[in-house]
Amino acid sequence: MVSEAGKPQRKRLGDILVEAGVISAQQLQEALSKQKILGKRLGKVLVDTGLTTEDSIATTLATQMNIPYLNLNEIAITPEVLTTIPDGIVRSHNLLPVKLEGNRLQITMADPLDVFIIDEITFQTGYELEIGISPESQIEAAIKHYYGNSESLQNAVDNLAAERKTEVTLDESFFTTFDLNEEEQNVPIINLVNTIIQQAINDKASDIHIEPDEEVVRVRYRIDGILNELMKAPKTIQSELISRLKIMAQMDISEKRLPQDGRIKVKVQNKSIDLRVSSLPTVFGEKIVIRILDKSRLSLTLDQVGFDEDLLKLFKTLSSAPNGIVLMTGPTGSGKTSTLYAAINFVKSPEINITTVEDPVEYLIPSINQVQVRSEIGLTFARTLRSILRQDPNVILIGEIRDFETAQIAIESALTGHLVFSTLHTNDAASAVTRLIEMGVEPYLVASAVIGVGGQRLVRKICPSCRISYEPKDQEHIEILEENGFKDIKLYRGKGCLTCRKTGYAGRTAIHEIMTINDEIHGLILDSASARDIRQAAIRSGMRTMRVDGLQKAIKGVTTLKEVLRLTRGEEIRRVTS
Repeated sequence: MVSEAGKPQRKRLGDILVEAGVISAQQLQEALSKQKILGKRLGKVLVDTGLTTEDSIATTLATQMNIPYLNLNEIAITPEVLTTIPDGIVRSHNLLPVKLEGNRLQITMADPLDVFIIDEITFQTGYELEIGISPESQIEAAIKHYYGNSESLQNAVDNLAAERKTEVTLDESFFTTFDLNEEEQNVPIINLVNTIIQQAINDKASDIHIEPDEEVVRVRYRIDGILNELMKAPKTIQSELISRLKIMAQMDISEKRLPQDGRIKVKVQNKSIDLRVSSLPTVFGEKIVIRILDKSRLSLTLDQVGFDEDLLKLFKTLSSAPNGIVLMTGPTGSGKTSTLYAAINFVKSPEINITTVEDPVEYLIPSINQVQVRSEIGLTFARTLRSILRQDPNVILIGEIRDFETAQIAIESALTGHLVFSTLHTNDAASAVTRLIEMGVEPYLVASAVIGVGGQRLVRKICPSCRISYEPKDQEHIEILEENGFKDIKLYRGKGCLTCRKTGYAGRTAIHEIMTINDEIHGLILDSASARDIRQAAIRSGMRTMRVDGLQKAIKGVTTLKEVLRLTRGEEIRRVTS
């Protein structure tokens, strides 16, 4: 039996929230109508539509039903408690056993109104239940933390390792449809690979690294730009693991001496996801890196990139220009291409012809002409661009300017009435123009063609579930803030919780600088001035550096000061080295 103190009443969630004044009766009816269309639980609909928050629902239910509100980020659950309720019930009903004292088991639920599952747990376990409530996202994060996929992943590894003492020959079972939602395969290696990929997608990883070592094979995920080790597998399964991935990516499994590239398309929860696969021969065998291509970026808009209001307006103005070159700079993985895709989505219309030249084409954009560079057959950036200019384009996106020939054609395209977007690998916006000159482009052509250059980095965002404020005490940090005009301010950081895997960060956003070519900078480019002189002139004319943009986001609580300093350079570097 459920204890009387913790036994919820049979009331509907919507009625309780209306009685408590959290939502109005009209809002409830609107949410119920949407619920019928979307097929989601009412609480999820209310949160998704912004009518209330998970925390507000949980605290209201706790008060109205006289049950405890449990913050799972502040509770450590012991392994023996976790085994009191079957794994399947925990996952399917979004609940969690929390504490066991004698015959009394405390559980927390996202939906404590589900009396049927409470009765079922009481029947199956024989415990007297005490019901608590926690926000749904907290319970989901806790289930992932305490149960996760790691156990099933390790089981797959152990089963495979037990069977494989030596290399095996491959049979037709390797050649299957890669639907990760299908029922469990009876081939251990397929289970292992599917679990590795599926967990990476669930964890929102951008890359999977499979790295052979002398005695083990390491599997690591890159999440929010940082690599996290998932597991170490025995060396005996290395050949089969690598071969399975290479076959999925349609690569040559007999060629182990040369690097190869391939693609995999997988299906997870009726969503198609593309994986870009790269192999590299190392001393201990082939290393595989899998880039997970998130198609949600296809719908990315400039408003979602991370620009603040002023920089967003400026970048939209540059993107609306009739001709000229707009460049985005930054290291690999800094989100340059995603920003340019957002720019293409911004300018896209039936009235203009947009063509892209990419290596590789990562995301397919509807109504856009996209060309894949294939250098091995002579289809280079430069050759493709010459052909594109005979295709009557209005806007051209060049994946990257890598050499003089590509740069020259891009410049000529901009000067003959086309708007050109492209990327360069430089440290900041000012260095982009000097890089073009170093490639061999005449300074007067650069000064005439380039209309704006953006610099970009990706910083990790503070986890909203555990964000706290503090006053900076480190003298060096205080000096950096004061030098940039920030005094007596509060900063923010994440304490670390289940939602963010105890890191204090969840997701990433961009910090930017945008340099436009005014008369002073135009003259400096003509004189082949240094990148430092051009940068100082841009700052004098009002350019906000990535460092300052990052500091503003840190003060607003979007990211941390530590993260901004990690990814940007400041004048203090030059003072130390001069």
